[in-house]
Amino acid sequence: MALQVVDQGERGTLPEWIRILPLGQVELSDSREPFEVDVASLSAMVAAFRSRGVDLVIDYEHQSLQGERAPAAGWIKDLEARPDGLWARVEWTRQAREYLLSKEYRYFSPVLRLDPTTRRPMALMHLGLTNVPAIKRLPPLVAKWGGKVTGAAAQGPGPEDQVAVSQGEERGKTMEKIKTLLGLSPQADEGLVADRVLEVLGELAAALNLPQDASVSQISGALAALQAGGAHLRENTEELASLKARLATEAGERAVAEALAAGKISPAQKEWALEYFRQAPEGFATYVARAPKLVPVGELLSLLGEDREAATGLLPEELAICRSLNLAPEEYLKAKAGES
Repeated sequence: MALQVVDQGERGTLPEWIRILPLGQVELSDSREPFEVDVASLSAMVAAFRSRGVDLVIDYEHQSLQGERAPAAGWIKDLEARPDGLWARVEWTRQAREYLLSKEYRYFSPVLRLDPTTRRPMALMHLGLTNVPAIKRLPPLVAKWGGKVTGAAAQGPGPEDQVAVSQGEERGKTMEKIKTLLGLSPQADEGLVADRVLEVLGELAAALNLPQDASVSQISGALAALQAGGAHLRENTEELASLKARLATEAGERAVAEALAAGKISPAQKEWALEYFRQAPEGFATYVARAPKLVPVGELLSLLGEDREAATGLLPEELAICRSLNLAPEEYLKAKAGES
C-alpha cells in the first residue's frame, strides 16, 4: 500500500490528512477474521460522523474504552470517502506531535462499529495511538526518509485493546436479536428498527386502552395491573369451581337420600348412585323416576325411620298401615287408645 508523501521542510510536521481505512479487505494479525471495506461502508462512516456533529477524539492506547483518564492526542475534524479509502483531517496536540516526531508512537488504530451480518464497518468511533497494531503489514504513521517526513496510509482497525471490535460485535448481536424479535430481516437498518419499535409500542398501547404516545413505563404499569387482575380472576374462578363442586356433592347426597327413602335404590347401591349422579344428574333423576321400589316400606322405615318411630310412638308396621290408609299417626294413636 502506497505512502502519502508530505513535504515537511527541515523541521518536519505531521500530515493533516491521513487515510484511516483502505478500500478492500483488511486483515488482522490476531485470531479475528478479516473484514471488507466497500463504497457503501465508506459512505456510511462519513454519514455517521457528520450526523453526530462533533469531532472524534484520538486518545492513547484506547484509554477512552477503559473508563480511565484519557487525554486527547488529537481530534478528527472531518472525514472523506475517497476512491482509495476513508480519509481523515486530523488536528494533533503538542504532546502527540512530540511523541510521533520522536517515534515514541508510530501507529494508530481506529475503533469501528461493524455490521454483524456483513462485517463491514458502519461507523468510526475514535482513534487510538498505539505501538502494537493488530493489522497486518501496517506502515508507521510517520517515518523519516531522506530528511523528509512521510505520513503512512493506515490500513485498518488497530489492536482496539481487544475490546472495541468485540464490543461492536456484541452490540451487533444484540441488534440482530432485536431484529429477529421484531420480525425484521438482518439487513434492516437502524431507522427501520426504530420505526418498528414505535409501531409495536403503539400496538401495545392501543391493546391496553392507553394513548398512542404512551411511554414504556406507562405500558409496563398497565401490563402489571392487567397481570394482577388476571391473578385475582384466577382466584375467583378457583373459588367458584370449589363452590360448584360442593353444591353438586350436596345435591347428589340429597337426591340419593330421597331415592333411598322412596325405596328406589337399596342401601348397598348408595355409592353407585352417588357416582351416577355426579356424572349424569339428569340421567340419575330419570332412572329414579322410572325405577320400581326395591325395598319393602317396612324394612325401609326400620332402616331409616328410627327417629320417626321415636317421635310418634308407633311401630314400623303401624307406620306402614298409616301410610297405606293415608292416616295421620295421631289419628291412629287415638283409634288404638279407644280399642284398649
